Amino acid sequence: MFKLKFLVCVTVLLALGCCKSRNKPKSFEILKAPPSEIVVELGETLSVVCAAHGNDMIDPVVYWVKNITAKHDRPGDRIRVSGIGKAILYVEEVKAEDIDSYKCVIEDKCSGDKEEIIVDVVVPDETCEDVYGVGPVVYGATWHYKNWTAAVQDCLDKGLEIALPTSDAENAMLLANLKKSYKTHPNAQKFAHENWIWIGAHDMTHEGQWTSVITEELMSDVYAESKLPWGKNQPDNRKQPNNRFPEDQDVAGIHRGSGKWDDSFEHYKRPYACLCRPQ
Repeated sequence: MFKLKFLVCVTVLLALGCCKSRNKPKSFEILKAPPSEIVVELGETLSVVCAAHGNDMIDPVVYWVKNITAKHDRPGDRIRVSGIGKAILYVEEVKAEDIDSYKCVIEDKCSGDKEEIIVDVVVPDETCEDVYGVGPVVYGATWHYKNWTAAVQDCLDKGLEIALPTSDAENAMLLANLKKSYKTHPNAQKFAHENWIWIGAHDMTHEGQWTSVITEELMSDVYAESKLPWGKNQPDNRKQPNNRFPEDQDVAGIHRGSGKWDDSFEHYKRPYACLCRPQ
């Protein structure tokens, strides 16, 4: 009987503690937040600490989740890395399958408070290098999300130009390079649900007059064939359905499976390709 009364008292006290914590604005504080991006080389050791402390007596549960996609829009799969107050994502020797988007989840089971911290683990892009089995390329893919303007600038920052084919032959070469990179580059595996890659054409100056962002020449003047490789019913200059963004579809992307072009919104974030310098 004494043992039963003791257990009842403990249960009541824990329940009161939970109720008390619910009235607080925050039930835990983060002690060690992992960085948003970690660059590693294949074969290196990866060790990432995520830690938090409960404001009451009990620390929160901390665990790691993998496979949340490059857009961080999927629940992902919980991995066997968890603890009370701290969890360490540890990989002794990084392999291609470890290059992924992760999140550290901090959860107070008592109050229901929860926080998620996104961590992208990537290898160096080495955009135009013969690495990861990609082989020599004319166009180097960069498997990071950027809007069109940022993608153009990143290629420039690398001393390159954003990819822009000026013939069907060059378009076929770009498509072949994208397909090879997608199959072999470790950073590409989490982009399975992303089909479009930014290229350097726009009609921001005059609607319908597609122009090279590199030379500002009209594509109709520089493209070898009479028609640009637009997809079916493209470009269509579709409007934003919710009017959140004022711009029209004024920039171009290429489909990594078909090589067809599509007009799109500048603020969308996508991977992109740069034109590599001759070796």
